[in-house]
Amino acid sequence: MTSETTVDVWSDIHCPWAFVAVHRLRDARAEQGLDVVLAPRAWPLEWVNGRGTPHAIVATETAALASHEPTLFNSYTNESWPSTFLPAFELVAAARRVHGLRVAEDVDYALRLAFFRDGVDVSIRAGLLDALTIARELNAQADPDQILEAWLHSNTRADVAADFRISETLPIQGSPQIFWPDGTTTHNPGMTDHHWDGGLVRIGHTDPGEAERLLLATM
Repeated sequence: MTSETTVDVWSDIHCPWAFVAVHRLRDARAEQGLDVVLAPRAWPLEWVNGRGTPHAIVATETAALASHEPTLFNSYTNESWPSTFLPAFELVAAARRVHGLRVAEDVDYALRLAFFRDGVDVSIRAGLLDALTIARELNAQADPDQILEAWLHSNTRADVAADFRISETLPIQGSPQIFWPDGTTTHNPGMTDHHWDGGLVRIGHTDPGEAERLLLATM
């Protein structure tokens, strides 16, 4: 196995289901000692749906998932709700330009932690700086100044758009869609049994270990 082995994760940064999947895959990688990168691929729901995701939808899904992964989620109480998540996607692209794929993965995860756990508005510069502080704690190679410089002065939106164009050719059911090293793909591993009813998300059967089993089976 080489460091170039990748698992492509197509998702939106503010998708709580994707946060759970990424977290579980990172845990599985650490537990199994795997040399694999979880490559963040941009699938902005605001482009997919032609509108931003309402706060109420994200809050309801977050509340439902908090009992499954309690360390990941807190209620978002920040008065500043992101009007767009494109700056966050651009920051991941900037990290990839400056430091490569593994640091980009850690910046992506840091943005999710900042938003869901810490209630940070990751659409503004101050919020992105908060996320970069978390990223530096995750990976000492992540240089906040260099990444921010690339975000400010490079056309990283083009990288996001390039990913989105590719996504339109792929069998993506929703966020997250995982493409494994053997070429197979899975939507929302272990968490697909859920539906909206009465304004709430009803989660049925879950399988917390599915992401790890799929990862091991497809290497």
